[in-house]
Amino acid sequence: MRVLLVASRFPLPPWRGNQLRTLQWLDALADDDRLLLCPPGGGASGDAGVGADTVALPRGLLGSGAGLAAAVLGGRPAQEGIYVSGAARRRVVDALAEWRPDVAVVQMVRCAWAADEIHRVRPGLPLLFDAIDSMTLHYRRAAESTHPLLRPAYRIEAERCSRREGELVRRAAVTTAVSRRDLDALAPGARGRVVPVAAGSAATAGSVSERPPVILLSGNLGYRPTVRAALWFADRVWPGLRDRVPGARWVLAGARPAAAVRRLASRPGVEVLGDLPDLADQLARVRVTIAPMASGSGVAIKILEGMAAAVPVVADPWSAAGLEEPSAVAVAEDADAWVRVLERVLIEPRAARELAERGHASWQRHYAPAVVAGRIRDAVVVAGSGDSTQTA
Repeated sequence: MRVLLVASRFPLPPWRGNQLRTLQWLDALADDDRLLLCPPGGGASGDAGVGADTVALPRGLLGSGAGLAAAVLGGRPAQEGIYVSGAARRRVVDALAEWRPDVAVVQMVRCAWAADEIHRVRPGLPLLFDAIDSMTLHYRRAAESTHPLLRPAYRIEAERCSRREGELVRRAAVTTAVSRRDLDALAPGARGRVVPVAAGSAATAGSVSERPPVILLSGNLGYRPTVRAALWFADRVWPGLRDRVPGARWVLAGARPAAAVRRLASRPGVEVLGDLPDLADQLARVRVTIAPMASGSGVAIKILEGMAAAVPVVADPWSAAGLEEPSAVAVAEDADAWVRVLERVLIEPRAARELAERGHASWQRHYAPAVVAGRIRDAVVVAGSGDSTQTA
């Protein structure tokens, strides 16, 4: 099968969840012919290690500005406008004519413009809309917690995403998202498939219950929901936890840490490690990982990495709700609950061990690379067959 995949970012390095998503789809479809259309990487050319033929989609300041203006005036999401240009549209049309794919995969509402070109040029070509996570849900949730002056803009963007995502769902033979919550937000009652993001490969060595009381917050440390969560945790949870567990340490490790996150390293017991190539060493040393994000959409990779490594995970109810099995993690609803739950995991070996085992078992059932790769292949085969009645 010849699969055309349109993405909004070059997938390397995979600092963001959507970049990791693209790589996983390319890997899962390694037995097929694949053509990736995406913006160019940082000075890279050709496939640059992604394992598939790649065509760069030009953006540029002028193209992005014109696309953004057209999107805003046309009632489409602003973020879609940022990723579209006349040159990018022509690259999609050329790929359809020259490469003749059997199925097209369009990732995220940001690439809805590419779905328009596909429908216009080859209306019979099966389309798979991989929303990844629902931008409608993302902006609606963000509007609840952002500055009051920004709320109207967030709500407008949410409604524009809702209309556009609904169009893509109706047009696609198959729609996929990383969680049932996101799939339901795309179009309530719509038929689709949950295809999670995979994370990790095996549990780390040694018993987590024997490790020192170290807490890890990982992931994209420049992502707004993560930054907001880190600052909240630092102000509301960390001082009380240090009083209860004086030897506790908190490590923040991941890509692109924001300046506000870097400044947390000045606080007692806090260490910030930016742009690590691999989190395996950190996961092998910590007693517990945390996901205190109360906004965003999709499923936090930091949760899945902890589960994969058989490290206990404590999460905000919002972050936990995106999981296939929310009970795989411990949930803390407010600052006092966070202190209580983390104190127990940090000082009670049995509590840490049981939570780690529960999370790892859920990872094996739903998020292991082989499991996710199988779901990806199934979704593409169903989309290519035109039998959109098959759901999972």
